[in-house]
Amino acid sequence: MEGHKGKLIIFFRSLRFKLCLGISVIGIAYIGLSNYMSYNKTKAEAQAFIDEELMQIANVIINYNVILPKNWDRPRMRRHIITDFEGHILHQFMPRNSHMNSLFMEVPSINDLFDKHQEIIIAPIFSGPGQTVYFPPNIDDGLYTVLINDKRVRAYVATNKQQIRFVVARPYELLDALVNQALQHSIGSFTLLIFIYIPCIIFIVGLIFMPVKRLASELYRRKNNDLSPITAHTLPSELDVFIEAINNLLLKTERTMQRERRFIADAAHEMRTPLTAISLQAQSLDENLLSKTEAEKLVQLKQAIKRQRDLTNNLLEYARCQSRPVLHMEPLSIKDLFIEVIEDLGSIADEKDIDFGIEGECDYKVVSDRAGLKTVIRNLVSNALKYTPQGGRCDLRCILQKKRLEIIVDDSGPGILEQEKENVFNVFYRVGGDSARFEGTGLGLPIVRSTCEQLGASITLINREEGGLRACVSLPY
Repeated sequence: MEGHKGKLIIFFRSLRFKLCLGISVIGIAYIGLSNYMSYNKTKAEAQAFIDEELMQIANVIINYNVILPKNWDRPRMRRHIITDFEGHILHQFMPRNSHMNSLFMEVPSINDLFDKHQEIIIAPIFSGPGQTVYFPPNIDDGLYTVLINDKRVRAYVATNKQQIRFVVARPYELLDALVNQALQHSIGSFTLLIFIYIPCIIFIVGLIFMPVKRLASELYRRKNNDLSPITAHTLPSELDVFIEAINNLLLKTERTMQRERRFIADAAHEMRTPLTAISLQAQSLDENLLSKTEAEKLVQLKQAIKRQRDLTNNLLEYARCQSRPVLHMEPLSIKDLFIEVIEDLGSIADEKDIDFGIEGECDYKVVSDRAGLKTVIRNLVSNALKYTPQGGRCDLRCILQKKRLEIIVDDSGPGILEQEKENVFNVFYRVGGDSARFEGTGLGLPIVRSTCEQLGASITLINREEGGLRACVSLPY
């Protein structure tokens, strides 16, 4: 859970996420604004269409003298005087007799839009008896919106040449249908664009950052001693300053490591000369001519000189393999290398009565650096013989798999703990530390890994099921 949380935090901190988010927000806002403007434009066009339609119908009635019934005209009222029961005089306005019957004749009304489900209607402006008045008598000609039965109606009031006033009306249902259709279209377009736009943004930003990711992968695959400058011609120019700073840091690190390697090599070389002289002097002493106590001290002195000489030689070897030496790639026989290593270290196996030799077919030829590959095999065999107990077994073998040749060194020693498999390749690391039962310098396996990296090989340590350790070097074949 913590791992996922950490990845999410890294993702939200990434420049790629911020760039995608910024572009997406701007794009979504622009698309939303465009759709909103398109919706308003469609709504306005639909409104203008309805208004134009009503006005054209009214103009046709007026210009072509379409006959409108006289009962559509304003009713003329006359005054009647009547007396109530208490003798008060009341004034009552009633239609003239000539219009009395016409007022109660069935005439169209804008209520028919809903009562009779009419799509459009032409009706007098004056409402009939018992009907709601929607327009005052003195209203000007023009477009109006009225509410009928809680529904909106668009109406155009006009007056013909006979001064008869009428209204052309239709409900807003068409406008609402057009607007709803436009709204649905806008929402659909907006959703579709979002589902297309955001993945495209993520894809394009991913392509932009692909060279950066490729560079990071290249740096991750670099060998430990590869501090060559970064060439970033395919990267965005904004990263030039950053790349220049990294190259400057790599150059400083390279110079520092060169000074350290030179110091180690010089120190080891300076130590070799007096060690050689001391060793020769110690070898010239005859233990038989010394007392028992002095002879024991001489043996201890020779062992200490040998350990110091091994450490000096390993330091020189490690400094050499870290300094990127020039490799002499040539065809060579693995079997011949095995024989040379057996001849060099056979005496150690004989002292411990170890069954040491080649197992199976090993007559393979590879193109590699002879000195480097022999150093790898020699260090692995020396390590195996050191940890193999008295009367044990150490075998050299080869296996060809998928265009790679695996050089295997098997021993019957105690093996290695899983948590220490990676630590043993660190410089001066020894299993068991200062209390280790076996002497060593802690440089053998670091030399092996560094040399393998230079040769394009890989080294793997595996605990064998039958006991012991297997060191496997995989080479291109």
